Amino acid sequence: MSQSQTPNRRRKQLAKQAAVLMFAASLMSGCSLLPTQQTTLQPPLIKPAEEKIDAVDVKKGTIEKYFSGTAVVASSHTVPLYYKESGRLKTLHVSQGDVVKAGQLIAELDRGDLDLRVQLQKLNLERARITLNAAKRDGIEGTDLRLKQIDVEREQLTLDSMLDQLESAKLVAPIAGVIAYADAKSSGDGINGYTPLVTIADPTQTQLVYTAEDPKVISGIEREMPVEVTVDGKKTTGKVLQAPLDAPLTGNKDVDERNTKMLYVGVTDKSAKLELGKSVDIRIGLEKKTGVIVIPRSGLRTYLGRTYVQVADGDRRKEVDVEPGLMTQTDVEIVKGLDEGMKVILNN
Repeated sequence: MSQSQTPNRRRKQLAKQAAVLMFAASLMSGCSLLPTQQTTLQPPLIKPAEEKIDAVDVKKGTIEKYFSGTAVVASSHTVPLYYKESGRLKTLHVSQGDVVKAGQLIAELDRGDLDLRVQLQKLNLERARITLNAAKRDGIEGTDLRLKQIDVEREQLTLDSMLDQLESAKLVAPIAGVIAYADAKSSGDGINGYTPLVTIADPTQTQLVYTAEDPKVISGIEREMPVEVTVDGKKTTGKVLQAPLDAPLTGNKDVDERNTKMLYVGVTDKSAKLELGKSVDIRIGLEKKTGVIVIPRSGLRTYLGRTYVQVADGDRRKEVDVEPGLMTQTDVEIVKGLDEGMKVILNN
């Protein structure tokens, strides 16, 4: 019985030894089962980018405020043609843009059968003259002869009146020129007295006309101011003939209001080719200063009623209050607050 227990005891001992070995191995390898602590890497130091400053040196210069626009070539001598009485149009012989000669027939009013009545009246006059001449041959004198003379005078006055009516039905060009305006009337349309039917413009006498949408744009322009005129890319000279400040008051509300928006310029160079209706560029100097501090307008800043600039002071920005003067679309004069040599940072 003791012999049968010996192998069993050995097996139990071997099993214990194996368990001890496995436990020891697990203890030795236990650290590999735990998460490994990672070392935190510090980010590389990046050198901050240098701020780019757009700045200009403060210096003295010239600043000029001017007006520029596009004017249209127009005739300075225009003649409106109209009837002094109302009537019905018979024929309008011209259209806008037509070239006409002095004395050319422009339009006619419908006078009905006036032409026929004129012919009949000429016959009446002729008969009265024949009767008068016969009375003279027969030796008639005194009252009877005078009555014959009165008949002739009456018929002559009637004929003259009819001829005047016939002539007044015609509109004739008083000057040579171009039809700048023609009413869109057709035969049979009614005509109002003293209303222009056509306007003739003399192309040999020209001026430039500028119409402003905002009267304030040209409010500072005065008569005789010099004007730079550009025609087909070539510059020439001119002067202001009439500006809103010089326009006479007419008492007509519409005309006076229109004159506040109109600028008339004469070209002094007679060789300039100015065709009616052509567009040309004009430029008028309004104010000019030299030897003053001028900076770009983009360097001027405003905030809550404060006007200032930013000045570069080494690596820092410094705000300086300033007093602006003359200002254009691109530049501004600084009356107070800046000295030459400073650097103004632009607000781009």
